Amino acid sequence: MFLWFLIKCILWVPFRLLFWTRVINKKELRKHRGKGIVMCCNHRSYTDGPLMHILFWRKNRFLVRPDMFNTKFKNWNMRAIGCYPVERGKDLALIRYAVGELKKNCTIIMFPEGMRAFNPEDALALRNGAAMIAIKAGVPIVPMVLKRSPRPFVFNALKIGTTISTEEYQNRKLEKSDLAELSGKIQEAMADLLVGFEVKRKPKWWEKQESVIARGIVIRDRKLLVIKRVRDGEEYYVLPGGHVDEGETAKAAAVREVAEETGVESVPTRLLYKYKHVELGMQSFYYCVYKSGEPHQTDAEEYTDETRNRGTYEPMWLPLEDLKNTDLRPNCIRGQLIKDIKKYGAPLARSLKYVK
Repeated sequence: MFLWFLIKCILWVPFRLLFWTRVINKKELRKHRGKGIVMCCNHRSYTDGPLMHILFWRKNRFLVRPDMFNTKFKNWNMRAIGCYPVERGKDLALIRYAVGELKKNCTIIMFPEGMRAFNPEDALALRNGAAMIAIKAGVPIVPMVLKRSPRPFVFNALKIGTTISTEEYQNRKLEKSDLAELSGKIQEAMADLLVGFEVKRKPKWWEKQESVIARGIVIRDRKLLVIKRVRDGEEYYVLPGGHVDEGETAKAAAVREVAEETGVESVPTRLLYKYKHVELGMQSFYYCVYKSGEPHQTDAEEYTDETRNRGTYEPMWLPLEDLKNTDLRPNCIRGQLIKDIKKYGAPLARSLKYVK
């Protein structure tokens, strides 16, 4: 406890001088003084955690990704300020730790998006961890949002919302639908808090350009949905996709083309990449969540029009482990996909990027 207080005091002066952050509706936290609560905030930068540690003089605990503990010094420092590693496959130990700390009247500060989100399409795609921990511990949830990524000598604001109770989920068998429902309440509360917090920025040139072609990235059981092509004696793979019809959005076109070309039904989520082909124009690559169906040849024009003479097409699942040694085109998207799967895992949780 003394070490936690000492580190907080050391960090307080430089952080308050560098990051000018105004806390709005701080009185909401006073209702829970001396009690355990789960605080949920959007995640914009690496500075968010230390900033929360400084802003709130409570017994804060953070759930942090495990690579932040990979050296002795980092492990000592992170644990000294109340951080606990979130390791895959150790969910039960994580829940026990979080519930135990909440019962000691500590505060668990969580970023339920599970990633840093830089654009609206990625923001507030919440996971169920915060809901699970709050229900298990029987504590309320306090939503809050940061206006922008903390930057030195730039005014910022942190808005705290109305407390969300978990009492209705107590003393009954917990279902997945309950977690989804509570996560939805958190998401709605955070979305409402973000109203008026929009930060205007100048869009980059590639963001302004309309996409001519949309493709879907579907991953299921660590396998990527692809189409194997053999043309002029050359064997290679492509992601399912096609031209965006007039009056159709690129996102809708991606999921439509995936279904038409492979027979797999999916739900489009976020735009991952944009890439400009020299001849075909701008292409958009959307991450799509698998829904149903198995890849097979359909009634799409590629399979039925024999006059085109463009080789053979075979929809299939490609193991992610084989992606490195596979000729998936365009090659720049393959390379970026391999990097992001290694860094973020599957499903991909990252923000929009232009790939050259």
